[in-house]
Amino acid sequence: MEKHSSIFYAIPSLPSSDWESQHYHDSLRLSERFLYFDLPELCYLVAKSTKRETCDISRLVKIAESHSYRMLEVTFLDGLKVIVRLPYPCTTPRKYGVASEVATMEFLRDYDVPIPKILAWSSSNNLVGSEFILMEGVSGKLLSETWYVMTDEEKRGIIKKVVDIESTLFKIRLPAHGSLYLQGYLDRGVRTVDIPNDHGSNNPARFCIGPSTEQPWWHQKRDELPVNRGPWRTAEEVLKSAGDREKLWLQRFGKMRYPKGALYREPYDGERVDPRVQIEHLSDYMKLAPYLVPKEEELNMPTIRHPGLSPSNIFVSESGEITGIIDWQHTTILPKFLQAKPSKCLQNDTSEKFRRLDFAKDALYVGSTETQKEAERCQQREGFHLDPTNIDELDSAHFSTTEKRSLCLPKQIYDIASRPWEGDITSLQAHLIKALAEWSAIASPEDEPPIRYSEEEIKECLDGHAKQKRAGKRAQLVRDFIGCDVDGLVRTEDYQNALRRARMAKKILMEGSTGNERKKQFRKLWPYRTINRS
Repeated sequence: MEKHSSIFYAIPSLPSSDWESQHYHDSLRLSERFLYFDLPELCYLVAKSTKRETCDISRLVKIAESHSYRMLEVTFLDGLKVIVRLPYPCTTPRKYGVASEVATMEFLRDYDVPIPKILAWSSSNNLVGSEFILMEGVSGKLLSETWYVMTDEEKRGIIKKVVDIESTLFKIRLPAHGSLYLQGYLDRGVRTVDIPNDHGSNNPARFCIGPSTEQPWWHQKRDELPVNRGPWRTAEEVLKSAGDREKLWLQRFGKMRYPKGALYREPYDGERVDPRVQIEHLSDYMKLAPYLVPKEEELNMPTIRHPGLSPSNIFVSESGEITGIIDWQHTTILPKFLQAKPSKCLQNDTSEKFRRLDFAKDALYVGSTETQKEAERCQQREGFHLDPTNIDELDSAHFSTTEKRSLCLPKQIYDIASRPWEGDITSLQAHLIKALAEWSAIASPEDEPPIRYSEEEIKECLDGHAKQKRAGKRAQLVRDFIGCDVDGLVRTEDYQNALRRARMAKKILMEGSTGNERKKQFRKLWPYRTINRS
């Protein structure tokens, strides 16, 4: 039996009895990702899937980890490579996640999307002791590794190919919203919508649309809720189902708590927040949801899209061809107006955080050799960015939808309402207030707003929202400086440097605090312990 741990570590947080602070506990995060599996059995299945013998395997190495999966590469004596994807024990949804990812990859291969061929898979109990996906190795290198040595012309060629693939996905016609599965896979009684024979695939009878595999539907006991996870026939049903899920979760599991992240407590005067307030806002959202649906039917069409296309999951050849796209877990079919937003691949690369050099006027790095390295790193990350006008030229239909002002606010409201609650009782109401202020751009002239707020409520909410946004910017600046994500995760090789930067950031911010009481409050709110990893 082999034991593999994650290469991600969490910057430790202040000890607390509040469950929300556990997002940063290093030992807990690692224990969630420990996976025991039968390595000989896995090697046997890999060999069997390629009609080879186990003795033909010459090399097995872990090549990557994400927030959800561990990836191994198996190489045979003749040079053939097989990629093994093993979800962490904490990855959700169990069973449905792997099954939907496999179906999505098989479905999109019928549309000539460059996706590795599936060799074998399992989403149930097996001798390996883990769910798994075996797929053909992909030739070429990750775009994140090759982008910095490409010419401008080569970069533009890659981006054009990415946009062409995205355009292919947006043109696929589907009968419902949800996630893809192979027909006959889901349990009896689970609702599905079969994909009809005229949808354009070479194998139309193989697939159906079932429950969504987006993480919010399965997060923190949400899998226990009697809610509609899909498939959904209409955009309005999508919006209402998400709000219904969060409202029911709060009614059943919600409790008084601090906002996630200690730095966000100041806007709430350091007090716990009441989930009943958010329940009221979600009730208002449910009333407003029908009006957030665009009138143009084309914008409500069920649309499939990669859940996080970025340079870290695109393989390219030396000749500039895209040879493979991976990481299709959590792929969901949603209304087009919710899917139409700039791809991560067309923005700054967020697969690896880089810190800003202007933090505290570079006081920490004046005269150090690290300054130049950090400047180069920032420049590299920014290199993924393309000017919006150039993007628009590549796919005007998609990005005109993205930039449509009347759709931006409905998308923002849906994103906030469908986000698992973490103590924020301000953002949703603030956006509902904004929707009322821009009512003529959202609804028909004859429609009366179904909700109203007093001037006092509006002022109190918007003032609180402004404070929260300022706190969010400060927290993001600290995270960027340290080099961790919102959950405090950093890679193993960056861990000690991240701890060192956390100490530096704390020192600078502490020195900027005036008065003993404010320094005391800062110590209480500082979310990262500056201790060495044991």
